[in-house]
Amino acid sequence: MRVGQEQQRIRAAVQSATHRDLVELDVHPAATADVFLDALTRFRPHVVHFSGHSTKDLISFEKGEDGFHESAIVSASGFARAISAVDDKPLLVLLNSCHSASQTGKLVDTVPFAIGMSDTIGDVDAITYAARFYASIADGQSVQAAHLLSQAAIERNGLLDHDLPTLSCAADVDPGAAKLVTPPPA
Repeated sequence: MRVGQEQQRIRAAVQSATHRDLVELDVHPAATADVFLDALTRFRPHVVHFSGHSTKDLISFEKGEDGFHESAIVSASGFARAISAVDDKPLLVLLNSCHSASQTGKLVDTVPFAIGMSDTIGDVDAITYAARFYASIADGQSVQAAHLLSQAAIERNGLLDHDLPTLSCAADVDPGAAKLVTPPPA
């Protein structure tokens, strides 16, 4: 897991984007479940991005103790309940972790958009996807265009996992029309 490299690539991608001044990043490396809850209520993010380990039904947060690679396991339902509990719900949740696509169904009951990985995804592919996704969002592209451009970036780089990132959305939203970053009218 190259979470530090992923954070650097995302930050650099957003900083080079057209509407970079409209995007604020609040990063919590090695976040515990408590740090996650604090960030939801204090920062009130429009996008929640999780990088780490997961399965079809579980997400691994740091335990918060001095143990080596110890993790606190949170169920996908518990993760979705935490997001649904806040007053200002995110617009999108991106689970940049293996086997997380099955969790997006629970999330789109609460948020308009969720992205997960349909199988095991390599670090380079996951980082490439995330960096291009946020650059595209910060350039004013729709959620769907950002997703498709990010899949294309993986494939263009000759990487194998371009079809693993999966976009799910609530029934009443159009990912082709939804933009998370729009400049104010001139």
